[in-house]
Amino acid sequence: MKEIVSDVQTWSVFSDEKGYAFNGYAVSTEEGTVLVDPPDPGEDGWLTVDLLEPFAGVWLTNRNHSRAAAAFRERYGLTVWAHEADAHRLEAGADRTVAGATTIAGDVEIVPVPGKSPGEIAFHLPRSGALIVGDLVIGVPPGELSTYPDEVIDDMAELRRSAAHLLDYDFDALLLCDGEPLPSGGKDKLREFVERSAHRSVRPR
Repeated sequence: MKEIVSDVQTWSVFSDEKGYAFNGYAVSTEEGTVLVDPPDPGEDGWLTVDLLEPFAGVWLTNRNHSRAAAAFRERYGLTVWAHEADAHRLEAGADRTVAGATTIAGDVEIVPVPGKSPGEIAFHLPRSGALIVGDLVIGVPPGELSTYPDEVIDDMAELRRSAAHLLDYDFDALLLCDGEPLPSGGKDKLREFVERSAHRSVRPR
């Protein structure tokens, strides 16, 4: 586990199947540590996670990111949160849900970013100048942004709109839950992705 930006720790599990890392984040707030998409930290890693108590819940960005949420729930007695539109598809299940934009743990902003799935959410961290993003965009190849193939995306046009909407927020770090995070220059890379996506969406008549 390491600090990637101010008040945010990260740890990863490499997926041989996918060929890139699954990343989890621990955000320090005045109300406790907010865990986002936590993967299994491994036997030794749990001792480091213990030091982050007290916790302010586990938050999952989308229906495919249960990861080790159930283990965190069991070990620490935590509430697992997700957007209501994705909650029924979560392998770990959700104890509580949100329905739209809201603020948690002081100043962490929940931002709905539907597209790949209807209930995907991102997290704006004003104090850290960062955004945490699940499957809206991924850090593949390292240093660049891409997204998943059309066949696993519910609504590509909506995904593009969601990506463009995130440019309204103030951030530099783009903390990706899949692939290589961008601790700096993330907003510029997201802007490039949005511009590329808009170009591809234009079909010749």
